[in-house]
Amino acid sequence: MNTYSIIVPVFKSNESLFVLSEQISDMQVQLACTFELILVNDSPWYTETCNALSEIEKMYPFVKVVTLWKNQGQQIALLTGLLFATGKYCITMDDDLQHPVSEISKLIRSMDEHPQIDAIFACPPYHQKKHSHWRNLASATMNKIDTFFLKKPKGLNKSAFRIMRKELAIKLTNNYNAMPSVSSLIIYHTHRLMNIEVDHSPRQFGKSNYTLRKMISLALNDLIHYSSLPLKVLGVVGFAGFLFSIIFILITLIRKLFFGIAFPGYASIVTLISFFGGLNLLAIGIIGEYLIRIIKEQQKPSLSDLVRPK
Repeated sequence: MNTYSIIVPVFKSNESLFVLSEQISDMQVQLACTFELILVNDSPWYTETCNALSEIEKMYPFVKVVTLWKNQGQQIALLTGLLFATGKYCITMDDDLQHPVSEISKLIRSMDEHPQIDAIFACPPYHQKKHSHWRNLASATMNKIDTFFLKKPKGLNKSAFRIMRKELAIKLTNNYNAMPSVSSLIIYHTHRLMNIEVDHSPRQFGKSNYTLRKMISLALNDLIHYSSLPLKVLGVVGFAGFLFSIIFILITLIRKLFFGIAFPGYASIVTLISFFGGLNLLAIGIIGEYLIRIIKEQQKPSLSDLVRPK
């Protein structure tokens, strides 16, 4: 019998945690499988959450509570939960019940039906999402950006509701940066990925903690930490700017020598400004290329991580 670790980052929640734990307990019986529910407390100062987690851990033997020293953000909380997971498969979901527990069975069944797949992202159809309009728009925009910058498989949509093999989870916890994105880390390590459609429920308790500022911050983390394309574009612009300045200088000198320029000192001033301006752009491009190599060196996996076990 397979064991499934369900990792849920918790931030200032309480009522939803009782409902979530009860539903997972019932689902465990229905599917006749073993669940391990790991609740990662990312708000250790919030008394209501701490009390709720303590009570739930006493009520359900399959619940494991992991408490962080301080708030670290959803992504670090997820990676911490993956570190403590012992199941053959790891499932991640939110604590607000918008990811229906009943849909876990779809994830499990899809993983069993596709043994060649390393991870599955469960996404609701766009028109069925219960998020606010601006958040749905932001998610759709991020999906387009990820496809272009992160070389995400075409047609694949990221989601916080997903299942992955334990071997992949180990790679994520062994190779992450200071501001990680779990979905981007998954794409960085493997392209054996797929989507399935699931339902999406309206939020029952409280309000979302994902503000526009946090969405923008996550998008910037994706671009800066998982793609070197912006630096490559900067390098191309710098080299092109230097070539343009050289051509402009040659044109200015030809005009000065053969056609004359009415303004005294114009040729020398324009030549110097163009040369040093172009040189600055070239220098920025070269620095960008060095930064690309530093980033790739920092993200370099160990050789053993490149080999897929039989």
